[in-house]
Amino acid sequence: MRLNEENERCLLYLDAFTRKPLIATAERQLLERHIPAILDKGFMMLMDGHRIEDLQRMYSLQAISSYIRRTGQSIVMDEEKDKDMVSSLLEFKASLDSILEESFSKNEAFCNTIKDSFEHLINLRQNRPAELIAKFLDEKLRDGNKGTSEEELEGTLDKVLVLFKFIQGKDVFEAFYKKDLAKRLLLGKSASIDAEKSTISKLKTECGS
Repeated sequence: MRLNEENERCLLYLDAFTRKPLIATAERQLLERHIPAILDKGFMMLMDGHRIEDLQRMYSLQAISSYIRRTGQSIVMDEEKDKDMVSSLLEFKASLDSILEESFSKNEAFCNTIKDSFEHLINLRQNRPAELIAKFLDEKLRDGNKGTSEEELEGTLDKVLVLFKFIQGKDVFEAFYKKDLAKRLLLGKSASIDAEKSTISKLKTECGS
């Protein structure tokens, strides 16, 4: 199998530090990026050739993608639970990250599958998730959370900003975020000026501005 050949070459010629990322890249180039083509054209060949490892990998990636999209859809599309959408998405993402680390050893192929599937599900309702993420940030940055430590607040904000990376309606998010930010600052309702500055800096970095 080609993946095994590339793996053997890495073992022979590369040190441990270089080996892992190159193996992951080879796996992605040789299989994961071409899963649709494999499904359309190569499935029978894999079956006829008894290519067990390739079939297992293909099935695992497709299965986890299907699970994420199905479970995530129930979170994003239920309008009656909009008030809990962001917290539910954060819990779901944390659960997926834990599974990725404990079951798949942070395998790059599975990591990319999780990212792609999560990006798909979080944009199922166009602009609504962007609005709710902005409102969730506003809630966390308000002075009602002054009892929360800087470290805890920073950790929560980092997790929320991971969701921000996935949303396509960043302009919608920006409009709500700026409006809420202005209110917090004008009314003196901010829980932490340092947290406000940190959030703005991270948003600018993510948006490339």
